[in-house]
Amino acid sequence: MNDIKIKNHAIAYLEGHKQEICGLKWSRDEQQLASGGNDNKLFVWNNKSYERPSGRFNHHTAAVKALAWSPHQHGLLLSGGGTADRCVRSWNTLTNALLGCTDTGSQVCSLLFSTTANELVSTHGYSDNHVFVWKYEGMRKLATLAGHTSRVLYLAASNDGETIVTGAGDETLRFWKVFPKSKKEGSSSGLLMGKDLR
Repeated sequence: MNDIKIKNHAIAYLEGHKQEICGLKWSRDEQQLASGGNDNKLFVWNNKSYERPSGRFNHHTAAVKALAWSPHQHGLLLSGGGTADRCVRSWNTLTNALLGCTDTGSQVCSLLFSTTANELVSTHGYSDNHVFVWKYEGMRKLATLAGHTSRVLYLAASNDGETIVTGAGDETLRFWKVFPKSKKEGSSSGLLMGKDLR
């Protein structure tokens, strides 16, 4: 870790993964950092002590690239595994407990929680290249968004929290309106191309 405002700006050196690190995500309160690697490991680092991970998880059977912290529940982290794993796992990083595991049927490339509802999006590669919208409780699939013809590697949300954009190896960006409006702005049914997801 580095703080460029000070002369010797390297403030920590984290060591733990045995292969390439392919996923990093700060918790929303910046108290924890999740790292996923090609060694199939997920580590959680506490910003008060970088000597060793505060959580070490070896449940995935493929690389861990996809990571997402819940904006609705403190300490809730989701991780997604690669082609040989295909699972989204839920973790309580305050107790280091595995909360659940959902087999998605394909490589998990990225994860993103909605800021307006307790829902999330997962993007996928081999073998279907789809985008899934989930209700977090029970990991109930709300929608399957098809259209990409190659791995859906990238995912970002608009500032209003309603729209996502996905980027894939097929050299396309696709925009999807998937989440409801913030309750502060008024209610919405979360429409996707004219169809109610809920």
